[in-house]
Amino acid sequence: MIPFAIGTGARKSEQLTLKVRQCDFFRNLIIFDKTKSNKPRLVEMNSEVREILMPLCKGKRPDDYVWLSPKTGKPFDDIKKAFVSACEDAEIEGLVWHDLRATYGTRLGEAGFNAYDIAKLMGHANIATSQRYVRNLPVGAGEAVMLKNQRRHNTVTSEDSGTLMVAVNS
Repeated sequence: MIPFAIGTGARKSEQLTLKVRQCDFFRNLIIFDKTKSNKPRLVEMNSEVREILMPLCKGKRPDDYVWLSPKTGKPFDDIKKAFVSACEDAEIEGLVWHDLRATYGTRLGEAGFNAYDIAKLMGHANIATSQRYVRNLPVGAGEAVMLKNQRRHNTVTSEDSGTLMVAVNS
């Protein structure tokens, strides 16, 4: 769940209410339709997010929830306890779920996205909210930063994050 949150910028409520029909594997898009602003938001799947979602959606009906509790087989109400336990196991202090969303926004800013595009991708109603993620870069640095961060983004959601994903899903 954690790599998905970092890879999509989903709010916790958006992630926990995600249904299979919202995962468009043909176009590599996730359609968040239960958003804070009540406006649908499209987010492109990167390869790691796609790899996470494929087995979770396989064999399910379109109206089935993607994220189910392994203990109950029902959708999660909340994951607060599991997230706190995962952070403790990883010896991470002070991290809250919303920080994962902020990480997504920060990576967009570091990759050279402007505040307007960040607002659109994150579903911010006010562009000023997205402005905090925009970085001042020297002219011409945007492409180099984007390539560097694309490589970093692809590795973060697949390697060491497995421990946290298992802990959160337990």
